[in-house]
Amino acid sequence: MGASIAATVGKTIGSKAASVAWENRKFLTLYTKTKLGKYRNKYIRFSLSGLYKIQIPDSNTYLLVMNRRIENQLQPVGGVYKRYASTDAQFQEWGFKPDNSKNGLDVDKYSNGDLRFMVMGKHVIDVLKWFESQKGRETEPRREFKEELIDTNILDQKTFAHCHQQLIRRYSTDLKWSDFFGCYEILIYDIFELLPNEDQKTALIQLAEKGSNLSLGYAIASCDEIEQLRLMVKGRQIARIGQHTHLLINKDLKK
Repeated sequence: MGASIAATVGKTIGSKAASVAWENRKFLTLYTKTKLGKYRNKYIRFSLSGLYKIQIPDSNTYLLVMNRRIENQLQPVGGVYKRYASTDAQFQEWGFKPDNSKNGLDVDKYSNGDLRFMVMGKHVIDVLKWFESQKGRETEPRREFKEELIDTNILDQKTFAHCHQQLIRRYSTDLKWSDFFGCYEILIYDIFELLPNEDQKTALIQLAEKGSNLSLGYAIASCDEIEQLRLMVKGRQIARIGQHTHLLINKDLKK
């Protein structure tokens, strides 16, 4: 009898373990590290973003904008997604900590609700599954497109009132140590390619013909300049380019 019960319990435990492994097969290594391993009770930082690849038609150049937080640095249009108020209870349950000036980038009126935050390692898989569900959050960076290109008059509101795009890539890191933030972090970037119509193509070409204008907040950068992470004029560097811009030209980030 006792042997029978033990066998039944053993089968049940084995079945549950197999079920957990199957449900988390996509994140199995990360699941082991964060649910069971040494990262379980360590804070892990997330930064979850959507970026635009805006290529100037018939060229190997790209439209970039100035970073609003890092001086003299260019980057792709876009940024971290925002979550909606409907997720407040869930995030409180995870014991999340929003970025602040000590553990990341400070939160202000523009960044409230940004998906840039910390949770204990034991909640990492829950966060990733929630993110993939697309529930309770932005799913594309159109808000940033409007704020960074339309509201600033870099692009014409009427011409770009309706834009088509396609998701061409999702890049995500495993747990990686950040010297800047002093913690382990997971970064996810969705890359959307702008699909301009004929009028929009003409507008982008005309903008590129004017050349970069850092005082207006934009630059036209070549593939080589993005590769080297610097904008050059007559052999002189006039601005840095953020490393995540490499994702526009199908490069990965440094480990």
